[in-house]
Amino acid sequence: MSYPRRKSPRLPSYDYRTQNYYFVTVCTANKALLFGGPIPLNKFGMIAQNAFLQMELHNPHMQVIKFVVMPNHVHALLSLEEETTALPDVIGAYKSHVTKMIHEITPGISVWQRSFHDHVIRNQREFEKIWNYIDTNPVRWTDDCFFE
Repeated sequence: MSYPRRKSPRLPSYDYRTQNYYFVTVCTANKALLFGGPIPLNKFGMIAQNAFLQMELHNPHMQVIKFVVMPNHVHALLSLEEETTALPDVIGAYKSHVTKMIHEITPGISVWQRSFHDHVIRNQREFEKIWNYIDTNPVRWTDDCFFE
């Protein structure tokens, strides 16, 4: 039996090692409200937050500009500063680290959806719009379709 090929969410023919700013969204498996919050975060949310705070230690050629951990997703504004590491590798390592730490508390729990959403930031206006979006995401949580 042949299944249809899953279409890649990445921008075709774009080199994700390119020095640039990127907006990334990673959702929890089945959009489960896994991280608590937005304020305060629960123990899983703190793991997701601390992993962002440590990303630059493991990826010296990238910078976490801004991020927010929401109950069922995370947003990040990242900068790749040298063409040494590809964005999918950085996000894969983040997801893997968070999953490993959560599994130490609750083995076998599904943490992330497959893949992630990204947007290559093309100009200052987009940068500012995304900065504001991340900043205001927690106050808009009650309007989210997954808010209970």
